[in-house]
Amino acid sequence: MTYSPDHVADGQKMIGFLDVLRRDMEELRQFLTAYDDAVTMPARRQAGVDADGGRQATHGISRPTEVCALDERRTALQAELKIGALWLPRAIAIVRGVTASMDRALARWEGEDADEVPGGLISDHHNGAASH
Repeated sequence: MTYSPDHVADGQKMIGFLDVLRRDMEELRQFLTAYDDAVTMPARRQAGVDADGGRQATHGISRPTEVCALDERRTALQAELKIGALWLPRAIAIVRGVTASMDRALARWEGEDADEVPGGLISDHHNGAASH
């Protein structure tokens, strides 16, 4: 087998990916903080209100709770929360899979029996077969 420095480059790539992931997760946390209030409150600029705060003439009874509850902008925020709640567990599973695979490979390198080491190769799950 010929020596290849690819493992160093891949390790550095992963460190860079982790730095990006850390920044992106912090940004996501900031959005969630803003969403906590936004999904329960009326939008900052109500429909029918211009940028200067002037209101259009209304007809009939004022129903601010109904207007707030039916606001499409709040519904869009709630939809993004639901989508995020579906995708983030998958991201966690991928990170845990990478970690388990790396742990297993390191344990094998240290001489442990592969059958006794928890985790598995990512390629087992991704390609349906082990790539050694």
